[in-house]
Amino acid sequence: MTDFYAKILDGPRVFATVTSAPERWASLDLTRLEIAFRAHSFFLATKAADSWYGPLELVVEYDVGLLLRSKHFRTARHVLHELGLLAVDLYWRRVLDELCSSTTAGGEDTVRQKLSQLLGSLPNDTLAANRGSSAWNVSPKLAKVLEVLSAYEGYGLNFRGIIFTKDGAVAQILAEVLSSPSAELPFLELYRAFEEGRHNLLVLTRSNEDVEFPQASTIISFDLFEDHLTYAYCHARSKGRHSHLIHMIERGNNEQRRVLNHVETIDADLRGWIAGFAEGGNNAIPPKSLYTSLDPRLDDESEGEGQEYILDPATSARLHKPDAEAAFYRFVATFEQQAVWNQVTSSISLDENEGDIAGGKYRYTVSPPKSTGIPDIVGPFCSTKARAKREALYRACQECVRLGYMDYRHFPQRPWCSGDPHSQAGGSNSQEVQTANTSAGTHGYPRKSPDFWANSSKCPVSTLYPTVVVPDSLAGESHAPVVILTRAPLPQIPNFLLFFAGARATAHFYKGAPFEVSAVQLQALRGYTNRVVRSLTNKPFDCPADDLLCFFALLTPSWQPLSGAPGFLGAQLRIREHIPWDSVQLTADYFAVPLWSNLTSLDDSARDAVVQDRNVEFTMRHFLVKVRHDLTPLSKVDDSPREAEYPNFLEYCKARRKDFEGLEDEKQPMIEVSAVPGVLNNLHPMSTPQTPPAKAPLKYLIPELTYKFTIPASTFRTLWLIPSIMTRIDSYLLVKELNAKLFHLSIHEQQLLVALSTRAAWTESNYERLEFLGDAFLKVVASNFLYVTMPRAGEGALHNARQGIIGNKTLHECATRIGICPYIQHKRFVPKLWQPPHTSNAPSADVQSQQERAAGKGGEDVDEDVEMADAENSENSGNKSKQKRSKKQRQMDGQNTLWMGDKIVADVVEAILAAAFLSGGHEVALRAAKRLQIPLPNVAQWTDFARIAAEHPMAQHAHPSVVDLRPDTIEAVQAVVGAIFSRPALLAQALTHGSAFGGAEGASYERLEFIGDAILDFLVARHIFERHPHLSPGGLTLLKGAMVSNRALAAFCVHAGLHRHLVLASDQLATAIARYVDALEARRSREYELATSENRLPGQYWLDLPMEPPKCLSDVVESVIGALYVGDSFFEVGVGRFFDAVFKPFMDAHVRLQTLSANPKVTLLELLQAEGCQQHAVVKIPQDRQNAPVHMEGGCSSLQIHGHVVASATDLSAVIATRKVSLAALDALTNDHELLARICDCGSGEGKRQHQQQQSIKSDEVMQDEEAEAAEVEEAMEAIEDGEQ
Repeated sequence: MTDFYAKILDGPRVFATVTSAPERWASLDLTRLEIAFRAHSFFLATKAADSWYGPLELVVEYDVGLLLRSKHFRTARHVLHELGLLAVDLYWRRVLDELCSSTTAGGEDTVRQKLSQLLGSLPNDTLAANRGSSAWNVSPKLAKVLEVLSAYEGYGLNFRGIIFTKDGAVAQILAEVLSSPSAELPFLELYRAFEEGRHNLLVLTRSNEDVEFPQASTIISFDLFEDHLTYAYCHARSKGRHSHLIHMIERGNNEQRRVLNHVETIDADLRGWIAGFAEGGNNAIPPKSLYTSLDPRLDDESEGEGQEYILDPATSARLHKPDAEAAFYRFVATFEQQAVWNQVTSSISLDENEGDIAGGKYRYTVSPPKSTGIPDIVGPFCSTKARAKREALYRACQECVRLGYMDYRHFPQRPWCSGDPHSQAGGSNSQEVQTANTSAGTHGYPRKSPDFWANSSKCPVSTLYPTVVVPDSLAGESHAPVVILTRAPLPQIPNFLLFFAGARATAHFYKGAPFEVSAVQLQALRGYTNRVVRSLTNKPFDCPADDLLCFFALLTPSWQPLSGAPGFLGAQLRIREHIPWDSVQLTADYFAVPLWSNLTSLDDSARDAVVQDRNVEFTMRHFLVKVRHDLTPLSKVDDSPREAEYPNFLEYCKARRKDFEGLEDEKQPMIEVSAVPGVLNNLHPMSTPQTPPAKAPLKYLIPELTYKFTIPASTFRTLWLIPSIMTRIDSYLLVKELNAKLFHLSIHEQQLLVALSTRAAWTESNYERLEFLGDAFLKVVASNFLYVTMPRAGEGALHNARQGIIGNKTLHECATRIGICPYIQHKRFVPKLWQPPHTSNAPSADVQSQQERAAGKGGEDVDEDVEMADAENSENSGNKSKQKRSKKQRQMDGQNTLWMGDKIVADVVEAILAAAFLSGGHEVALRAAKRLQIPLPNVAQWTDFARIAAEHPMAQHAHPSVVDLRPDTIEAVQAVVGAIFSRPALLAQALTHGSAFGGAEGASYERLEFIGDAILDFLVARHIFERHPHLSPGGLTLLKGAMVSNRALAAFCVHAGLHRHLVLASDQLATAIARYVDALEARRSREYELATSENRLPGQYWLDLPMEPPKCLSDVVESVIGALYVGDSFFEVGVGRFFDAVFKPFMDAHVRLQTLSANPKVTLLELLQAEGCQQHAVVKIPQDRQNAPVHMEGGCSSLQIHGHVVASATDLSAVIATRKVSLAALDALTNDHELLARICDCGSGEGKRQHQQQQSIKSDEVMQDEEAEAAEVEEAMEAIEDGEQ
């Protein structure tokens, strides 16, 4: 068969193999047949040949398809949008022609033939710009360009124009369309000899904006660029007042209108610089107000391929030569804003050589800011000034990046695209989102790792970039500086807090100058880093130097940061000479040396020492506290239980120490030690040492039997914090990456980190306070949008539509679609799993077994996501006995997946909006909402709400059927609110109740009440957010709920007198209002009298009324606020005055945590419940004596174990004591925002599990007891009040 088929040119295309029993598989070898037939054989795995009744399976091969890539189709869609159908045909003709010409003539003749056939099938349509024609085949944008150019036909060959586009493919097709005869622009001659005047039109991309051409009479910005530098180049290429600069914008596109407004809004300094730039003085450094977009000047799909670039390790952004000028200007502007401690001067100068020099006669010299210490960078000689300037600036950027000055803030960023792995998660988002079997509302997302470490692996290990870590004294112990050495420059890390046993310390970071290391020094650093990891984890770890992405080293005591210099200027810090290489090498070679030595006194050896009582690497270590000269091995002490059964230390060693041969000196002094705690999560205020072992701790050691760890104690204390520090550094790297890629650095990084941190992350701060504010802001934005886009909708329809925008489902879909879920910080740091960044694909066997054992110890390391993953995998496990994994294996698998409820993701979106608002106000927050793809079409800036409303008069003006107000009503209401109503008709609508029209159609206050409710909700939320910076989210929610409740707003309405101006036609409603006002005034007078007699502030007197207030009273407050807000074009001018001068003082005087309820214990329990605390109680000590104190214990089981008391009170009456202790506890929770975080872990997975295990059937009895106690308190208070009366 082989010989026969070898003679046939084309063998069989299909080859099937008959099924065979498994016992014959060993004798079947079809390799030779596969080679001869150029085919593959497939076996059907069956126990018997006749046991299969399915179809005969065949394999059919097919030819390779056309060599088209996804980028071709993306570009085609873009060309279609920009230029129209004709341009798409031209684009595909160009692509197919290139593919056909590039296809070889060998084995791809068929492909080339099909390409030629497809190329010939494309239509040869002519340009049809008449929109009324059925053959119309251009976009409205291209048609407008043709119309504009035709207006210059009278200039003839004297016309000279330049068209700037963003996309290279669009530029090519646009030039082809304009030069075609069907364009009917015969006076245009494109490209060639433009300088000589023989051709008069250029179509360029922005990457060529700096190319030197004669000035043109017309500059057309085909695409709108939000960039002052491009704007300046457009001016430079024009003839000034004798030319035109035309911006193409889409009619009704508010985003383009915002961009144009931003570009043309310039200050005097920038205007002067642009004027000088246009006149040829383009060597001056622009003012700080120059805005350069982070959009790259090169089209990555075409222009950027194969070109040289600088890579930013933090965001994977690329800086090509056309982007160098803008990047350098951004760098200088950032440096000027931050480097206030030293003078900043920078310049660009031109050197022109008249002689004949190879390469050209122009050369530029770039002078970076003097305080950087970077010498002048001289560029190469080039034939043109533009190219010389570009080369010099590119070299300057290279040097600034190499020294760590330029970073992700100055690099251009590709547009964020959910389908582009490079633009978001570095490829990690390729994993599919999983759905938990236990809940359809819980999903698993691939966890994002920082791009920095992956990009660092591409850098040579011979050059290292130092970052010095200097923690403050923590728990009263000194911490020496430690340097982190990375292969790429680490971005500046802000200082942050670390916690341990109730103490806190700030970790400071200083960047140093990069330096090269020799092979010997590299191996020493590798050994030192491995030793650090082994000592921290107390388990084997050995990673080659080429695989390590960062190294650790100690510094000499002589190292000090520059006085007054900020950390980002630390590149002037010379770190290399401060590294004690001998000490590094000693630690790399030896883990411990003898403490007792005849060459050094014991006091000198004991200074700053960590010791161990045996000469093995993996053992317990101890800090040496002091040398006890008053003790010897023959001494007997009472404070060391370990040796209590023995007469002295020496006898203990004889009895317990194996192969003990005695001491050389039995009178040597003893040393006192304290155990080194295990590595902890130091990112949360509840960071506490692990439970000490049951056996007696070691306190004294004999120096002769002791070994000194080769890392000093002060250095090891800092290294002990390194796992937490490196974890927080990873968090900041992710935040910087997301902020640069998606939000273009518009959000403050610290705020964004908090917004991305959930409670499960177990860090100092989480998103909950920001989510509180962001929820209110999103409500305002959605209400504004719906109010102006649905001018005829009623309140009910508006509410339903708003829910479609701000609902958790919508926000979750936006977050998933945009791809921010992998960036959310939802994993609690597990110290026992920590390893330094390295490129090893899998840990060694020793390390893996160590990790498995580590996860099996201690409940604090259990991650609740592991259970979610187990639930997901349980149904897919075929054989449970074989697929059962250890807890450690499940936990390791769970580290790469973020299991989060949809509500958590939605809350993070709201928190991001709040972070953006706190960073830059309404405009920044609105742009963040747009980047998060929240459905707000055609809204790009805050003024767009008024612009859209102007298109729908019903949204901005009152309904034609509006009641007439009394002449004095407007003046009276304006006096109440302290602001002027720019549209009195809106005030009339705001004061009109629906009953005023007697069933006829008319404009009541419903729509204004809808938007007034939203803006009031936001103003209150912002006020209490700023007023109570330490109050927990639960407390904020309670306060806001109290201030915007119907009862509170109704009381305010009466207080302000707005109810007197309400227009209604219902006698029953009027009577109800009058009755409520009388009762409210009586209760207010009574509360003020009690407050004066008790020397306290008045409370919420409206809560004690037995009647509910008429809802129209609260509605009219919101509608008046809505009228002010809409009348001021949706800005908070009048509303802000009214809120600050009238509403806020009233609420602050009456609404506090202590006054939220008549019974403060009820408020306390509501607050704890809002915070998620499940275990709390007011514990009464038995009254075995008078004035027995009543203690309130808050928190969870750990708190009860430790007997923590939040507040206590003493009174003759247990009821009054309960009230006092509740008020004291509210004060404590209000003033100490970390109190509940320190003593309650109900938000963690472990706390939830403990609570579920402790639940019992007595819950009903507890509830009944609390209700009875509340009734008892109320009766006691009534008795007291009756007695006072």
